[in-house]
Amino acid sequence: MRIPRQLLYSALTCSLTIASVLLPARAQAQPPKTPGVPLPIKITVPSPQQPGAVGSCKKQIKTRFADDPNGSRANYELGWCHLSSKEFGAAAAAFQKSIQLIPEWIKKREDEDTSHFPELSEKQAEELRSNASPSLALFSLGWTYHQAGRYDEAVAVYQQIKSAYPAAEEARYQTAMVHLIRGNRDAALEQVAKMGKRFEQRLDVEAKLLISDLVSSDESVSNGAPIIQKTDSLRPTILYREKAKYTEDARQARMQGTVELQVIFRSDGVIVIQRVSRYLPYGLTLTTVEAASKIKFTPAMKDGAPVSVRGPLEYAFNLY
Repeated sequence: MRIPRQLLYSALTCSLTIASVLLPARAQAQPPKTPGVPLPIKITVPSPQQPGAVGSCKKQIKTRFADDPNGSRANYELGWCHLSSKEFGAAAAAFQKSIQLIPEWIKKREDEDTSHFPELSEKQAEELRSNASPSLALFSLGWTYHQAGRYDEAVAVYQQIKSAYPAAEEARYQTAMVHLIRGNRDAALEQVAKMGKRFEQRLDVEAKLLISDLVSSDESVSNGAPIIQKTDSLRPTILYREKAKYTEDARQARMQGTVELQVIFRSDGVIVIQRVSRYLPYGLTLTTVEAASKIKFTPAMKDGAPVSVRGPLEYAFNLY
């Protein structure tokens, strides 16, 4: 299905409105039905430590892949460990090594229709399990360049992922995002026009929270009230929060990490998602925005009156 070009131009250039773009969720004025007083919850949702936070990545990988710590799969996981700590050079080197170590028969197999292939031998099945997926490893390398701001290299790697590969759609989508970041809307629209409708929704939401010239100003979302930075003593009380969904694409790619949003908890009980400050692919940012928009809260109070406060909101995705 081709997406009308005019529709996408409108989606990417129209004025941002709270209702359709910033995903407000009006809080309940009354406390929850469960007995007891709701406990205050910090705006920043506590998350487990990222893979690179304790000890070195290499030590962790050596422990997890004791049988083959230098193999393709181990280097793939090592790359994500480095990437979680923004060690872009080390991450790129690990993903490159992971790709190099994948046997040629596995690379060829991923590019073919295997429905009529004979059943794998036990040795082949084990070799397949112990190696990274070629397309996922390629995407991860492109994503590393993308996050490091090396956009030409990112697009070049994304374009190597053939249309039959599992990561091909996400690579095309991220190529569109790179074009938008660089201000090339025509190229982004051309790229997204080749994709399915579910990517239109992602682009409509994510671009307006990621691309600097599309992010809303304080004045457009403040409801006429001043916005105060959240502190430990000045914060809303969360009444309801749901977990962001793990997409199947992200699960298959073994995607981990944290999405961080910058949000405003307004004095009138509306949450405004203003921008994304830490992004994850495979639809995880979109599901995070959807979950955050459903938060219910009572506003922060100052001098006996409700006030609007701004702060980060984190959602962690971990497989282990």
